[in-house]
Amino acid sequence: MTAAERSWWWRCAGAGLIVILTSLYFGQIPNIESCAPDGAAGNLGSIIAFELVRSPADVAALFGTPPCTEPFLAAMRHATWVDALLFIPAYSAFLICALIALRGYGGSLAGVGIAAAAAAALFDQVEGFWLFMIMDGLPGSQGEINWLIPAVRAKFVLLGVAAICIGVLLTRHKGMGFVFGAIIALGGAATTSLIADDGFGALTVQGSAVAWVALFAVAVLYAVIRMNPRALVADVRSAD
Repeated sequence: MTAAERSWWWRCAGAGLIVILTSLYFGQIPNIESCAPDGAAGNLGSIIAFELVRSPADVAALFGTPPCTEPFLAAMRHATWVDALLFIPAYSAFLICALIALRGYGGSLAGVGIAAAAAAALFDQVEGFWLFMIMDGLPGSQGEINWLIPAVRAKFVLLGVAAICIGVLLTRHKGMGFVFGAIIALGGAATTSLIADDGFGALTVQGSAVAWVALFAVAVLYAVIRMNPRALVADVRSAD
């Protein structure tokens, strides 16, 4: 493994650690759970449920009534700022660093993945803009939500494409690289499922989580253990 390639896996692992820690932090934000007494957020969690709203009525159901509304609104604003300033840059770096590290195994495919990851981050920032607009005038207007809907779905589709590209690049290797690549590619495919129907929201989130955890494991192994992905074949050889 070249020093440059290994350095990209180090960067990928570092960004992945920030992604994981930030993901855990979202769940620890006080009052982040929906105000809806009937469980309007379902099994998605309030943050994803807010992203997937399709009408002001959906927003009103999530934000409930006083005295719950204000604390939940403050928590959701906090989460959206963390998303914009930390989580989006971190996952962008996470995916792009992996794709740069793997470009020797398919430059065109890596380029597609990099473009998809960058575009997903852009759509995610657009999504955040509209979430802020909706929160500024609860429950928002249908016009604002109509801008939100395609941004959210484009984000998830593009994140899925980026993961699929990473997975396919890894599956070109036997052994551990092939196994983790298959997991990442399948997780990426699941991430794109939201485009088909909102009922696949939970599958989309779970697919993304599986792909990213698998990628983090690969990044740590390649960076720390100094194993060359080219060498993870039946005839494992030293990278040095």
